[in-house]
Amino acid sequence: MHSLHLKLDLHFRIAGHDLSGPDLFFGLVKQAIRKTRVQTLSDIAGVVRDSTAEKQLNIPQLVGLEDGTVLVETYDWDHHLCTTGRYFRPLPDIESYRHFSFDALRPGVVIAKVTHSDTEPLVFQLLYNPDVHPSADYLPVQTPPGVNLDRQSYLFEKIRKFCSDEAKNITCPPPKSKAPRSKMDSVD
Repeated sequence: MHSLHLKLDLHFRIAGHDLSGPDLFFGLVKQAIRKTRVQTLSDIAGVVRDSTAEKQLNIPQLVGLEDGTVLVETYDWDHHLCTTGRYFRPLPDIESYRHFSFDALRPGVVIAKVTHSDTEPLVFQLLYNPDVHPSADYLPVQTPPGVNLDRQSYLFEKIRKFCSDEAKNITCPPPKSKAPRSKMDSVD
């Protein structure tokens, strides 16, 4: 639409038929995490890194830290492009399609195919008004909400006792201000 790419093709596997290399590596992380005490995000990153031993095939990337520091920004594209209803209409029955093509020469148009790339395509105009495009000058950065006061209190009162001394103030610090007791606090 803004000619950042001339053509874009997206292909998704059929649900239930997605065994692949990444599945193997997630399996290695799952095995490693069962044998390791994990209390912080850094601990999780260490398990991911060490799950493939000396080959370093699993490389962790934290998107944020316990203190609220954002390392990888996320964007609220759904609200910016769709929810506001200003630009795009939803593709009907989107879950049934596996192949999507976009072309800079046809802005706002998606060509969707069901299961095989050689099946008859559906050509659909996603834009409500093909002459009105969303601005490329604005990125809708989404700020993480953080842990609410009820959850902070629950972690502090119920979970902190299971943390090592080094992890207590990272994973279950004292609440920023005393939260009202919730139903969750009564669960042991």
